[in-house]
Amino acid sequence: MGQTKRMFSWLDQWLRYRFEEKWRVEASAEKVWDTIIHVDGWPDWWKGLEVSHSVDDLPVVMAGKQYRTRWKGPLPYRLEIHAVVREARPQTSISADVHGDIQGHCTCRIQENQHGTQVFFSLDVRTATPWMTLLSPFLKGYFRENHNRLMARGMQGFTQHLAKEATP
Repeated sequence: MGQTKRMFSWLDQWLRYRFEEKWRVEASAEKVWDTIIHVDGWPDWWKGLEVSHSVDDLPVVMAGKQYRTRWKGPLPYRLEIHAVVREARPQTSISADVHGDIQGHCTCRIQENQHGTQVFFSLDVRTATPWMTLLSPFLKGYFRENHNRLMARGMQGFTQHLAKEATP
């Protein structure tokens, strides 16, 4: 039994991904929060996010609010992700459970200081689709690179979007 447990532990480490991102923007926490919680508008500024929409009539930050997204990064595959808001603290943090092609949890924290606003993203997930699960031990670096590129595009689009809105 011990050998089987070690094997599953080894496999689990190849299927799990932990991503940490920090964006720094020159905007108020209020403006950053307002842009982040309106997930339906993300495709307007986030290159690589093809679809993002709410699937219910709950208020945007209410626990249980659900979103469906489809992502396409530089590598030739798409991810379908369903997110359910777990908890939200206005202008401070929001967390959600994610399901679909990946499963796990994501958190976004917002912190304003004298230099602007910092946005911290934490994503702790594992692969859920058979092809990703099967290939994860071999393509983990590519999956990470795809994520990093998507996040860089997101930061660039987010910064440009906030700058446009700040211009009278």
